[in-house]
Amino acid sequence: MPLGDPHAVSDQLYEHVEDIRSYIEEGDTVADEYREALLNEHDLSDAAEVNTALDGAFPNARPTDEWDTLDALVDPFPEAAEWSAHEESGSWASETLRGLPAIAIDGSELEPTDELNVPIGVTQVAWLVNHHQSPPAHELETETQVLAPEDVIVDAGSYSYVDAQQVQHHRYEQEIGTVVNLIERHADLDPPPVVFVDGSLGVSYANLFSDDVAERYQRAMSELLAASRHHEVPVVGYVAGSRASDIGDMVQRLNPSALGDGPIARDAAIFAPLLESWGSRTALFVNRRDTSLDALETTYGGVEYGFGDRLRFCYTNIGAGASLDRLETLAWLPETPAPDECPGKTMFEYALTMVRGEAAVGQGYPEILQQVDAEAVLTGGDRDSLITMLQRLSNHEDLDIEWNPKAVSKRRRR
Repeated sequence: MPLGDPHAVSDQLYEHVEDIRSYIEEGDTVADEYREALLNEHDLSDAAEVNTALDGAFPNARPTDEWDTLDALVDPFPEAAEWSAHEESGSWASETLRGLPAIAIDGSELEPTDELNVPIGVTQVAWLVNHHQSPPAHELETETQVLAPEDVIVDAGSYSYVDAQQVQHHRYEQEIGTVVNLIERHADLDPPPVVFVDGSLGVSYANLFSDDVAERYQRAMSELLAASRHHEVPVVGYVAGSRASDIGDMVQRLNPSALGDGPIARDAAIFAPLLESWGSRTALFVNRRDTSLDALETTYGGVEYGFGDRLRFCYTNIGAGASLDRLETLAWLPETPAPDECPGKTMFEYALTMVRGEAAVGQGYPEILQQVDAEAVLTGGDRDSLITMLQRLSNHEDLDIEWNPKAVSKRRRR
């Protein structure tokens, strides 16, 4: 249904223009204060001194060795300064990516429909292996899973209910399990593939769920991180337009008297003026957000792995507009030399080159992630198809599957 009165909505937006302006200006001012405090800390203290000052167990972020080696905490990308048009960045990306394999995965879901009296969910995962060869050598596949009522109904003791979030949880496990399988299948490629995961490698968001659900997320991600380390296949978590405040929290902890207990600046706002050129990135930081990271442990291939302090992140200017994207990876990447045939001195530099190349092709968002997103997505038309299949099943198997009267009424009126 369209807006009841677009003109009235527009008038109300103009009534809030000063509130909006204040919100933007206040955010800019806070970010300026935090940036100044961060750079001042960088000038006065080395990484060891900062880590000593951050005596709390979870200061959100801690500096790595790059705190001491990067000027103003920025690693530039001078190649981009020579480009004057998108065609030049595309040519650079095409040449750079040639022969370097990349893997990406994404998923989608249909929550249980309330139009029928039987709750059925669907998850779909798409993955792409692009060898960046000529002629093109792609492996693009999808896997769809139907979730039965027992998969989406939660027993709460005296009653039970349909929990639509169960579909999201199943999709996450399906996605991560597929990534692990792809790593195992392609670990012998030379050079090794770089795996793109659309989202964070940390599992702090799982804290929003119950303990048993959070454990499912932690268990799945632990398996992925262990597979990456065990097979030495780089994995990068890509968070577009990140709104995290991990660096802001770290700076506030270092300067509590100066910054007070007001709003904490977002990391992207702190770093944006420092990352003016395309392709530049910040120093790597240690992710120490909360206790959920310490739960990232598992046994894989007979080896015990723990990743509580082994996640790394940085921000980079490769997206469209002024926003910054967050890259997350494991500590072994910057610690491990890259093979001779790979660009960059370390596995992290190799992976970063792949991210830049895919972002250049995709004009601000990695092309390989765009491709799997388009393949994985489930639409309203897919929901209608599912309902039709359920009705056909009902007729064929004499099942008591019926329309919800309210849903029938809605369909008549819309």
